Amino acid sequence: MTPKLPASALEDIGFDTLFDAAPAPCLVLSPQLSILAANAAYLAVAGRDRASIVGLNIFEAFPDNPDDPHADGVASLRASLQRVLATGRPDKMAAMRYDVAPEPGGINFLPRYWRSVNTPVLDDNGAVRCIIQSVEEVTSAFLTRGRGMREVLSNLTDVLRDLKTPEDIGYQAAAILGDALGTSRVGFGTIDTVRDTLHVVRDWCADGVETLAGKTELRHYGHFIDDLKLGKLIVIGDVDHDSRTAHAAAALRGRSAGAFVNVPVVEHGALVAVLFVNNAAARDWSVEELLLIKEVAARIRTAGERLRVTAALRESEARFRIITEAMPQMVWSNRPDGYNDYHNEQWHGFTGAPRNATDGHRWSEMFHPDDRARAWELWQHCLRTGETYEIEYRLRHHSGAYRWVLGRALPLRDDDGRITRWLGTCTDIDNQKRAEETLREANGRKDEFLAMLAHELRNPLAPISSAAQILLLARTDPDSVQRAGEVILRQVRHLTGLVDDLLDVSRVTHGMIGIDRQRLDLRDVLHHAVEQAQPTIDARQHRLVLDLAPGATLVLGDRLRLVQVVVNLLNNAAKYTPPGGAVTLALAAADGQARIEVTDTGCGIEPALLPHVFDLFIQAKRTPDRQQGGLGLGLALVQRIAALHDGSVRAFSDGAGLGSRFVITLPVLSVLPGADTAG
Repeated sequence: MTPKLPASALEDIGFDTLFDAAPAPCLVLSPQLSILAANAAYLAVAGRDRASIVGLNIFEAFPDNPDDPHADGVASLRASLQRVLATGRPDKMAAMRYDVAPEPGGINFLPRYWRSVNTPVLDDNGAVRCIIQSVEEVTSAFLTRGRGMREVLSNLTDVLRDLKTPEDIGYQAAAILGDALGTSRVGFGTIDTVRDTLHVVRDWCADGVETLAGKTELRHYGHFIDDLKLGKLIVIGDVDHDSRTAHAAAALRGRSAGAFVNVPVVEHGALVAVLFVNNAAARDWSVEELLLIKEVAARIRTAGERLRVTAALRESEARFRIITEAMPQMVWSNRPDGYNDYHNEQWHGFTGAPRNATDGHRWSEMFHPDDRARAWELWQHCLRTGETYEIEYRLRHHSGAYRWVLGRALPLRDDDGRITRWLGTCTDIDNQKRAEETLREANGRKDEFLAMLAHELRNPLAPISSAAQILLLARTDPDSVQRAGEVILRQVRHLTGLVDDLLDVSRVTHGMIGIDRQRLDLRDVLHHAVEQAQPTIDARQHRLVLDLAPGATLVLGDRLRLVQVVVNLLNNAAKYTPPGGAVTLALAAADGQARIEVTDTGCGIEPALLPHVFDLFIQAKRTPDRQQGGLGLGLALVQRIAALHDGSVRAFSDGAGLGSRFVITLPVLSVLPGADTAG
C-alpha cells in the first residue's frame, strides 16, 4: 500500500520528530531528486551531518567513487528513482556497492554496500510529491565473506586477459561464475527486444543440465523481460512464488531454472545483452552472490568492449597501412610525444634504412648534418604548440647522396582536442629544387647579360658621337673627316657584330637557322678562320701555331657556319690570353671523326665554370686588358652550330692560369692523303 502524508492526528507530534526517530535509515527526496530531509539513522550510516547534504541533489551529495572504474552506484540509483517517478510505484533495489566519502567533497572514499527501497509519496491526483528512500547497509556482511569473491574476480581477470573473441569471454566468465556459485547454468547472450528473444552461442552448464545455446523466446517463461528492458536487475528466488514467473514455473523448472538472476546490459538506453544465472532449485540469493554476479557482468562487458576497440583499432591500422603503402610518398607516424613508430616501405626504399632502424628519434640521423638542428628545433616547437610541421631539408638517399624533400605532418586529435598521433609525409622535391636553382642562376645570368649588353652597346656610342662632332666641326679638313669616318665605320662594324651574335643565338635557340650542307675540306675552313682571326691575334702579339693533318679532311657542312665556329674559338683564345702568349689550331682525323682543337696559354677556366661555359650568357671575369669582352654568346653558338652538324664541342682546362683547350668533333666523309702543311 502506498503511504500518504501524516494524518492530522500525528501533527501534534511533528513529522520531524517521527522521521528522526525512525530506526531505519531514510531520506526524503523531491521529484527533482534534491534531499529534503535525512533522519538520524541515515546520517549515522552515511557518516554525514544534516547541513552538509540537505538541499543538495542526491548525486551531488553522494557521487560515484572516481577511483573505481566499475562504479555504477549513481547509474543504478538514478534508474530506480526514474522508475518510481515514471510509474508511481515503489522500486526495490538489490544489494549494490556505492562508496561514500565521509566528508563533503572529500576524495577518500570508503567501500559501502547497500540495499534500498524507493517509495513514492503521492498527492490526491496521484502525482509524486516526494520519494522516501529507506536503506540497509550490508557492508560488514559483505566484507566478512568477500575473500572468496575477490579470488573469483582475480581468477576472472587472469582468464579474460588473453581471450580473443566475445564468445570465449562470455563462456569462460560463465564457467568461473557457475563453478563459484554452484549453480546449474550460467550464460551470456544478446537480446532482440523486438521479438523478446535471447540468443546464446555457448553457455556453461553443470553435469546433466541442458544448454540454452540457440534462441529462446523469453515470453514463454514469464514477463520479467519487461523489467530487463527498464534496466532492472532480475532476482527471482522461487519461480513458483514470483508474479512474473508463476504461470510459467513448470517450464522454468523443466529447464533447471527454479531460481535465477538476470543482469541487463544496457547501451545508449537500450537492452542489448543479459548475463543469466540459473539454479535448478529455489534459492535465497545472498548479497555477496548478487554483487559477484553484477561484477562479473560488468567485467564481461568491459572485456568485450576492449576487444571491440582493439579489433576496430587493428582494422583501422590495417587500412591505414594499406593506404600508406600504396602511396608514392614516404609516410610516417609518431606518437603524441613525437616518438616515431612507423615508416612505410617508400621511406625504407628511399633511404635504404632497414626496418625499425629509424624508429624513435633516430630518423633525424638521416638528415643532412647542416639541416638536423633546424628540423629538430621546428619539430619540438610543433610538439609543444600542435602547429602543422612543414620544412624542406636534405634527406640521405640510399645512393649515399642527399636529396631535398618536403616534410609535412599534421596532428590527429580526439573529440576533446587532445593530440593522439602525428601523421607525416616526405615528398622528394630534389628535381624541383634543382630546377628552381637553375632558373635562379639563369635569371641571374640574364640580368648580368643585359647589363653587359647595355655596356657593350654603349661603348661604341662615345667614339661615334665624337667622330660625328668632328665631322661637323672639321668639314674642311679632309684628314680629320677621313679619320672620323674610319672610327664610325669601325664602331658600326663592332655594333653589327654584336647584333649579328644576338640574332644568331635567337635563330639557333628557336630552331630557325638553316644549314647549307656541302662537301668541304676542313683545311680550307680553318685557313679562312685564321684569315679572319689573324688581326685579333696579331693585336694581342700572340704566336699562332697550325698543326693540320696532311691531306684533305672532307665533311658535309656549312662553310660560313663552320668558319664562324672556329673564328669564335680563336678570338676567345686571343682575348683570354695575356699579350705574348701562344694559340694553337690543330686538325686530326681518326675513327670516322674529325677533331678541331684550339689551345691557348691564357687565363684558363675555373672548375666551377667549366661545366657551364657553353650555356647562354656565361662569360669569364673580365681582365683590365680585355676591354672588348663580347657578350658571352660565342661558345653557346659554337655548341649549337656543332650540334647542327651532328658534332659536338668540349672544353678542357686544368684551372685558373693554366690555359684552355676546346675540341670540336665532326663526322668525316673521307680523308685524302696529301702533303703536310703544318707550320
